Amino acid sequence: MSFDVARGGYTKAKKNKSSDSTRHYNDGRNAIKESKASPATIEKYTKRNTSTKNLSGTVLKVRPGKNPSFKDKKASAYVSMVEKKFREGAVAAAEAEILDTTEGGFIEAEGEMERTYKVKMGEIKDSVDEQTAKQIFDLSLTDHPPYNVSYSQTGRHLLLTGRLGHVALMDALTLQLKTEFHLTHSGVNSIRSSTFLHNHQMFALAEKKAVYIYDHNGSEVHHLSDHVDPLALQYLPYHWLLASVGRAGWLKYTDTSTGEKVCEHRTKLGSCGVMRQNNYNAVLNLGHGNGCVTMWSPASSTPLVKMLCHRGRVTGLANDLGGNYMVTSGVDKKVKVWDLRTFRPVHEYFSYNDVQSLDISQTGVLAVGAGGGVTFWKDALMVKQKSPYLSHRIMRGGASCNEVRFRPYEDVVGIGHDKGFSSIVVPGVGESNFDSFEANIYEDKKQRQEKEVRSLLDKLKPEMIQLDPEQVGAVERDRKALVMEQREKAKEADANKPKKEKKKARGRNKISKKLARKHKNIMDESKLKLMEKRKADMREKGMGDEVMTREEKKRKKGLEEGGALARFF
Repeated sequence: MSFDVARGGYTKAKKNKSSDSTRHYNDGRNAIKESKASPATIEKYTKRNTSTKNLSGTVLKVRPGKNPSFKDKKASAYVSMVEKKFREGAVAAAEAEILDTTEGGFIEAEGEMERTYKVKMGEIKDSVDEQTAKQIFDLSLTDHPPYNVSYSQTGRHLLLTGRLGHVALMDALTLQLKTEFHLTHSGVNSIRSSTFLHNHQMFALAEKKAVYIYDHNGSEVHHLSDHVDPLALQYLPYHWLLASVGRAGWLKYTDTSTGEKVCEHRTKLGSCGVMRQNNYNAVLNLGHGNGCVTMWSPASSTPLVKMLCHRGRVTGLANDLGGNYMVTSGVDKKVKVWDLRTFRPVHEYFSYNDVQSLDISQTGVLAVGAGGGVTFWKDALMVKQKSPYLSHRIMRGGASCNEVRFRPYEDVVGIGHDKGFSSIVVPGVGESNFDSFEANIYEDKKQRQEKEVRSLLDKLKPEMIQLDPEQVGAVERDRKALVMEQREKAKEADANKPKKEKKKARGRNKISKKLARKHKNIMDESKLKLMEKRKADMREKGMGDEVMTREEKKRKKGLEEGGALARFF
């Protein structure tokens, strides 16, 4: 393996990109040597961490610019060498961006009065090229609805599964049917979910009794009887793990390379039919019937995070590629955007119809499938938008959306509904430049086999799945030093915290004045004695009428003046 690849945890990093021709690739490498990448681009790659293994199998993690000190000189020299190779690989990956010659684009309105969501799919079909126009079509499949949609990791193949047992595997580029068969052994309501495995040669179906694995010819390869009554499936490609959650509320992991069950966790929250993975750290997000979203890892029997997101059942989940944002929907007809760095809501949207499916594209476009239509929201994660980017109504006749999925590396969206399947084009939703080392759309048989072997050799352990993948393989620090550092940071935070100014009341609002006014009319024995003593002292001094109190003077003045109000004094 080459150290030009910088991978931290579950995240994928860009590698040296190769074109379809070796001649073009060499020309690109020569161009890279003559040019230099910008410091900001290089910094983007050098900020990432890398995990490597030494000869003894110990995982070491090297942070750029931080060379840990070891008592063992060999270990210190090894870490220094790995750090040097990491920096070289990061710079090479940054310089390779010169090969990204294609740029994606969105629909832009020409005037202030125009709105992009008013553009119809027929207008887009007339404006694009012939190859792209072929991706806009509808399949009327009314015998086995509703349909689920799954795309392979490269986006080249499409898997359609009907709830009543219809399975179809298609080439999404040429629109050729690869295989098609009907399941009859599971009865009514047999297929609940589907997903591809490491490539399009194998896929898994969540049927009524268990999880079944089929090959690209439609032959049953494996039967996972431990996954009883599953409702949702997810596949973790870097760990070769197939996860399922079912009606009983058990989350189960199976290693597809060995066929062995890794672990199973009891969620204790009842039936669960919503599950999506976070592509940044491979943590599984589960949406439950009480409105909670839980995050799970094979290494923990309890949820890593438990969030109350909705007042009612969670109906949809989606994560962005960076792992910073999560979008949820519930029966309360709200779509909420959450920041996973703080686990707090950013903003929310309201839907007039029940939201059935959510998905986020590679460029951050949010798709919301509700009722008989799908709306697409551009830049809707960080900033709340007032209007959608595009909207599409499904086939006429009262079709209701069941699942919406973006096709990787293409501006194509697949929609499964209770009338069949619809494919539409949404400009700007797909990544325009693909990494042939990561997902090669045009790979042949030999390249696919080599990639499968390489993926097996690079398979990550299930224990490495955690919320922060940057901590995977990190060099363990002294516990006491770590505690002292945390205490110092806490002291600095308290010192920098602005002090709340004490409200100082003056004049009549002072607390002493308020108490004096409150107790002024209270006549107790001690106060009467004090008043008599004060009068006696003033008489001795010969002050006469001045000895009278304020009330006595007021009463005397009223009697002298007379009038209608004299009786009140």
